[in-house]
Amino acid sequence: MLRTFIAVDVSAIDPITRLQNEIGSAAKWSNRDVKPVDPQNFHFTLIFLGELSESDVERIQSKLSGLRFDAIDLSYNGVGAFPRLDAARIVWVGVDREGSQRLTDVANKVSSAVSELGFKPDKPFSPHLTIFRVKARQPMDLSGLARKYDGFAVRDRIDKIHLKKSELTPAGPVYSNIYTVEAGK
Repeated sequence: MLRTFIAVDVSAIDPITRLQNEIGSAAKWSNRDVKPVDPQNFHFTLIFLGELSESDVERIQSKLSGLRFDAIDLSYNGVGAFPRLDAARIVWVGVDREGSQRLTDVANKVSSAVSELGFKPDKPFSPHLTIFRVKARQPMDLSGLARKYDGFAVRDRIDKIHLKKSELTPAGPVYSNIYTVEAGK
């Protein structure tokens, strides 16, 4: 069995990593407080599939092979948190309105394709790029920090959808691509 999900990767890794480092330094967070997402793991999960057998993986690949989509140009902007800025458990970078809508459209196409096989999203797609997970017992207040990075903006292009395998390790998750669909194909 393979733990799987379908995602699009971030290619603007360097500027997002610089932002992540700057926020961590400005907030004076320790590794006890937060866990930064490893830059090689920056992605948008379109749908989490869970544990799949080899035959399920082949069926998903078959559905994805028929998927058609255009490349998405977007801009990352601003910093936010879930569930709220004053009680952060997840720290994320947002996406501009047009890019967000186009990512949502692609997520809906993917969900529609795999729903024919019985896979349904566990929650609605919300375009955000997780950069930290709060480990501290108490949620953190990021209200001031979010205002400081309100002007952050970086362009990116999303042109591949990946069926990914997730291996959970003591050092954190390790993701690898099982199957890839390119835009415009």
